[in-house]
Amino acid sequence: MKFLVITIITFVLAVGLGHFISDDAGFVIIGYGDKVFRTSVVVFLVILTILWTALSYAWWALYRVLTLKPRWMAWRSDFRAKRSKRALSNGLVALAEGDFSRAERLLSRGADGDSDPAIHYMGAAEAAQAQNETERRDHYFSLAREAMPTAEVAIGIKRAQMQLANQQSEQARATLDYLADRHPENKQVLGLQQQVYADTGDMRALLGLLPALRRHRVYDIGRLAEIEAATATALLSRPISSLEDLQQVWNVIPKAVRGHGSSVAGYTRQLATLGQHAEAEKLLRKNIANEWHADTIRLYGDIRIPNAALQLERAESWLASRSDDHDLLLALAKLSIAAELWGKSRAYLNQIIAIAPSPITYRLLAEVHEQAAETEAAMKCRREGLRLATSGAVGLPAVGVY
Repeated sequence: MKFLVITIITFVLAVGLGHFISDDAGFVIIGYGDKVFRTSVVVFLVILTILWTALSYAWWALYRVLTLKPRWMAWRSDFRAKRSKRALSNGLVALAEGDFSRAERLLSRGADGDSDPAIHYMGAAEAAQAQNETERRDHYFSLAREAMPTAEVAIGIKRAQMQLANQQSEQARATLDYLADRHPENKQVLGLQQQVYADTGDMRALLGLLPALRRHRVYDIGRLAEIEAATATALLSRPISSLEDLQQVWNVIPKAVRGHGSSVAGYTRQLATLGQHAEAEKLLRKNIANEWHADTIRLYGDIRIPNAALQLERAESWLASRSDDHDLLLALAKLSIAAELWGKSRAYLNQIIAIAPSPITYRLLAEVHEQAAETEAAMKCRREGLRLATSGAVGLPAVGVY
């Protein structure tokens, strides 16, 4: 087009020039050897114009031929990019509509024409996941990671989430452990690690993860405290055969976690199981003085030291501020029975029944009546306890209790 415009302009100029020199056109003589070429200026200019135009078009044609391959490649790349963009749009729509087979086909094919195909592969992986095609899903994630290494964390997190959704805990753990080694401060990775360790019951691994969860503030303080306590409790609830093994477990629990009431309860319960009642009582008493916790209060009533009356006296000192605490009253009743103070135990048990009767309360009261040879009252207590245990009617008024 540019050459055509130039040619037209040239002819117009030539015609204009011819008009001005029509009165005296002049002539041009070109000699070469014994040959002479003679013509008017106008004709000469026309010939020059024709030659220039011909050469220009020849050069343009040659240029088009020489650049045919790169132009073809550019056109092809542009065509593939447009096709890839269209496939991405249609694939994401199909994915949202639930047509997962079509979505996977469009997204995987469209990746070839995109300079950044990772988004195609991740979408195709999601479509494969929806079809429960885990091998194809993992293949797409591998392709996505090769296409965009800088998005390694995002791709790995998405992969781990899908593996967890498919209950592939071991595969998810391997994915997350790899990411954690390379990106140890990523909150999302740490949170998913906590989830997979909890799901697989690996409490020791979870225990080792707790400092990182706290340091990087993956959870708020309340939620973190729950996780720490649950981890320690789970670890301490497993059978432990020796005092040395128990101490080893207790020492690996972070100091902040060892102060939780549930952790202290788990540890002292293990101490009592191993026959260390005196140490368990001392630790429980110290913890109760710092933090009132239902688990430690209930457990205190099950600990037995040689001087049961002294233990009862220590527990009764807490009544001043907790006179209606159900767990404390039950612990006092148990300790009164251990000290063979039947009248006091009966008073505590009746007080509990007036607040919130339960099968265990009636069972203990039945034992107290039996110690006093009150057979009929004992039988009534056992019947009432059985009724509560089978009906779940906790909170009904006591029947026939003396």
